[in-house]
Amino acid sequence: MTPLARMVMAGVILAALAACAGPEAELAREQSAQSHYDIGLGALAENNLSKAINEFRIAVEENPRNARNFHALGNALLRNQQVDEAIQALRRAVELQPRLSDAFNDLGAAYIRKQMWDPAIDAFRKALANPQYLTPDQAYRNLGNIYYVQGKYDLALEQFRKLQDVVPQSPDGYFFLGRTFLAQGKLEEAREKLEQAVKLENTVPVFHLELGIALLRSGRRAEARESFRKVVEINPAGPEAEEARRYLRELN
Repeated sequence: MTPLARMVMAGVILAALAACAGPEAELAREQSAQSHYDIGLGALAENNLSKAINEFRIAVEENPRNARNFHALGNALLRNQQVDEAIQALRRAVELQPRLSDAFNDLGAAYIRKQMWDPAIDAFRKALANPQYLTPDQAYRNLGNIYYVQGKYDLALEQFRKLQDVVPQSPDGYFFLGRTFLAQGKLEEAREKLEQAVKLENTVPVFHLELGIALLRSGRRAEARESFRKVVEINPAGPEAEEARRYLRELN
């Protein structure tokens, strides 16, 4: 065999070896990404955000085609108040997997932090466009709260009713409906919904605070006083307690 023939043969052998090593190397990277992803989830469960973010960053580097890795990174960054970076990661997640509704919901939540209402609404609606979305109540809640902040109470009620349809015994659903009715001045509807929220969950100060306001505006001063006292009892140092004390002073 001539030297040229030997060189050609060597090249063929090396190319074959590289071809064999390629899939194996890719598999190793995917396995490494999975390992770092799992470690990141454990850190997230322990609220160790810095470790979780670091692990998810490695997972993204090892396997940049996996939307789940970007979603996990974006979620951890959002929890750590790194909103701009979270938006970048979550955008990439939904680019890779347009039906990843949980990532769209987190993206919408990130936009809310920036008060970017229209992009947030778009993100939540894209989350809900997936009929296989397992937790649509989250997007309904978020959409409703945007409309509530904007003073679009009828649109807010529409979303909160859908939330209640999905989770019929959700105290949040009753609370959001009651609070919105209260903003509209529909006192009886507000009182009814807020009383149901308190019945289902008796330890949330803001539930009692809003109920107290509805009762007070309805002229039921004694019952309102009890609601405001309950707010202070549950969390004396909380912001709701400060407001409840103000109402109590007015009632004395």
